[in-house]
Amino acid sequence: MKKISVWASGNGSNAENLINCFQNHSEIVVEHILTNNPEAGVIERAKRLNIPCFVLSRAAFRDGSEVLNLLSNVQFVVLSGFLQLVPANVVQAFPNAIINIHPALLPNFGGKGMFGHHVHEAAIAAGVSESGITIHLVDEVYDNGKILLQKTCPVLPGDTPDTLAARVHELEYEWFPVAVENYILKSR
Repeated sequence: MKKISVWASGNGSNAENLINCFQNHSEIVVEHILTNNPEAGVIERAKRLNIPCFVLSRAAFRDGSEVLNLLSNVQFVVLSGFLQLVPANVVQAFPNAIINIHPALLPNFGGKGMFGHHVHEAAIAAGVSESGITIHLVDEVYDNGKILLQKTCPVLPGDTPDTLAARVHELEYEWFPVAVENYILKSR
């Protein structure tokens, strides 16, 4: 059984989707959730779904040693709206085993500060005709690792960050669990 740690900083809808998708999986299980935000909605979702959730300070995440202790029993880390750079010692301890989702087509609209509505505002302002999602491996630079999957959706005339975000979220809910499962099972 491959155990994953899901990290989230916000509402946690993608984290909940992953938990639900792997709930009865024969080879993958969500071991726990880690968050750096004591107000994150993902905490309540974890309680409701009976998944252990650990709230660590931003400083503890930056240091990484407490994080590594919590990860001693997992094989993969999945970032699901986690808004902090993964520390180098964690990246090095989990080479090619940390997966992130980004709400744009990398390398466009990625990097520090590019999350949530900031990404959709930038895509609309740039006048691109399509946006989408990128699921990629994590290295020591924001949004820089090997791309595992990209899926697109149109950017329509008159789109707002909210309307574009809704289409991007649909892609996230459909494809994130698929990409995570495919990568983990191929990594046996």
